[in-house]
Amino acid sequence: MTLHSAQANAGKASEKTQVFTFFIEDMMFGLNVDYVLMLGQDVDSVQKVPVEERGLKGVIKYQGIVVPVLDFAHRVGVTSGIDSKLAVIDELRHYEQEHIDWMNALEAVITGGGEFKYPTELKNCKFSQWRKQFHARDETLMDLLALFDVNQQALYETAGRLLTLRESGNTDEAIELLHRERGATIQRMKTLFSRVIEHLQAAMRQVLLFVTDDGKTPRFALLIDEINDVVTYDASEFQASNAGALAQLSQIGKVLDGIYTRDNSPDCLYFNIDKLIDEPITVA
Repeated sequence: MTLHSAQANAGKASEKTQVFTFFIEDMMFGLNVDYVLMLGQDVDSVQKVPVEERGLKGVIKYQGIVVPVLDFAHRVGVTSGIDSKLAVIDELRHYEQEHIDWMNALEAVITGGGEFKYPTELKNCKFSQWRKQFHARDETLMDLLALFDVNQQALYETAGRLLTLRESGNTDEAIELLHRERGATIQRMKTLFSRVIEHLQAAMRQVLLFVTDDGKTPRFALLIDEINDVVTYDASEFQASNAGALAQLSQIGKVLDGIYTRDNSPDCLYFNIDKLIDEPITVA
């Protein structure tokens, strides 16, 4: 998909700027649309090269031209969407094991006696607390995580009935209920964990953004998480990294030209392709 426009914004730069925006996890970045040559999805065609360079993933061919490929997130020093999703998957697998341990401990108490020391209320559950503080723009992911509340509540209510039966001396009835409920309850939770993990794995796709100086020749390609839109900003919505309060943060100027801000919209971290390449990237 070719995006580059033959007409530059030069005469309008003081009034309007067209910015190609994309997301790296929850952060929105942008560059002048005139630097965008093409979008591609053939990430599997990136070939590794024996070169140590921050964020360099390898090279890819564009109409016979060998083009360096940079992982944008790693190049600018932020967490990529893939890194974030892998971290969430690790958390989910940890909490899934905790629920298996929770059920094993409940069975041990019901069948052998002793004190059940695990939480039996959502407010005391670490997984529930983790879900409350977790936020993502992915609405499907958030909807799937919300399904855990009902299932966990049912799990705790079952535990309450089992413990009450055992404490009242109805151990046989408690064991019968445990065996009847355990398979179905654990399976529902396992199914939910699997659905969320599969959704995250399916979302771990990156896009190639080919960057150009002249509108014809690719300078390099960027691996990004998610395309957003081409947004037209007014000059009044821009704050330069070398002016105002941002000028106090010298590191920002090494990556960004500035930030576009607009009410009810994510801030756009506007970068210059020359600043992105702080040292030459050459491929023999």
